Amino acid sequence: MASDLLAATGLVRHYRLRRRWWRAEPPRIVRAVDGVNVRVPAGTTVGLVGESGCGKTTLGRLLLRLEQPTAGEITFAGQDWLAKRGEQLREARKDMQAIFQDPLGSLDPRATVAQVIGEALAAHGMEPAKSGRADKIAELLRSVGLGPDVARRYPNELSGGQRQRVTIARSIAVQPKFIVCDEAVSALDVSVQAQIINLLSDLQDALGISYLFISHNLATVRHLADTVAVMYLGKVVERAPAGELFAAPAHPYTVALLAAVPVPDPAAPRIEQNLSGDLHSATDLPSGCRFRLRCPRAAEICAQVEPPLEALSDGHVAACHFPHR
Repeated sequence: MASDLLAATGLVRHYRLRRRWWRAEPPRIVRAVDGVNVRVPAGTTVGLVGESGCGKTTLGRLLLRLEQPTAGEITFAGQDWLAKRGEQLREARKDMQAIFQDPLGSLDPRATVAQVIGEALAAHGMEPAKSGRADKIAELLRSVGLGPDVARRYPNELSGGQRQRVTIARSIAVQPKFIVCDEAVSALDVSVQAQIINLLSDLQDALGISYLFISHNLATVRHLADTVAVMYLGKVVERAPAGELFAAPAHPYTVALLAAVPVPDPAAPRIEQNLSGDLHSATDLPSGCRFRLRCPRAAEICAQVEPPLEALSDGHVAACHFPHR
C-alpha cells in the first residue's frame, strides 16, 4: 500500500460574518469546513464530490495554503505543511500545484503560452538556459497533446480544451508531487472532458503525480479516482474505494447523487432516490445529522445525535445512523 503523500486531520475553516450594526444579533459563523480528515496516498487520486456550497473548494484552498485553517493539521511529504513560512514555503510550493475550473481566467491574456509556462519555471528557479527554453516549453506542450506552434499564441486564440491543456502544462512544468484539480473539466464539452481526464491519468502514470480531484459530477470522478470522499455541509459523510462506493453506496446522500447520474442504458437497474429541498445554510446548521432534513431515512435519533464516521468494511466509512447495506 502506498504511503500517504498528504494527510490532513481535523481541518476546520470557519468564517465570521460581519454583524449588521442596526440589529442586535449574535455573531454568525459560516462553517465551510468543519472537521475533515483527508488522506492522499502517493501516486493516487482522491475524488471529492458534493453539491456547490458544501465546502469542496474551501478544502482544496486549505490544502494549497491559499487560506489558513481555523484549526487542524496538514502533513505533506512527511513534513508539517502549516509550519512552513517565507522562503521555505515558497520553495515547497512547487511540489503542490492547482488546476482551476476556468482556464481563460487563470491565464494572463497579455502573455503568450511560452511566457505563461516560462513564468512558472522562472518563479521556482527552474528556467533552463535561454538556448534550451524553447525546447523545454515545446516538450511540455507535447506532453499535454499540443504542438510547439501553440507556444506563440495567446489564450484567447485557443479553444477551451487547449487552454486547459496549457494550464496543465504550466502546473507540471515545476515537477509537482500533488495537484488539486478544482472542477478542472466542468467548463468543457463532454467529449473534451474525457480527453482531459485521460490526459491527467496518463500524466499520473508517467510522472507519479497525486491528485485531489474536486467535482460535483460523479460521472467524471469515477473514471479517475482511486478513492472517493463525499462531502455535505462542511463534513465528509462517506469515503470508500471508488469501485465499492459506486457499486454499494451507503450514505443516503451518496445514493441520491448516484441516482442523478445519467446512464447510457435506460434498461439498466437504478436506485430511485431524489433529493428534496435545497442545501441548508452553513450558518444555521440543523441539529444532529446535517442531512436529515432532506433524508428519506431520517428518524428521531437523527435530530438528536450527529452520526460519526464509522467503518462499514475495509476502507469504507459513512456517517449515517441508517446506512444502506
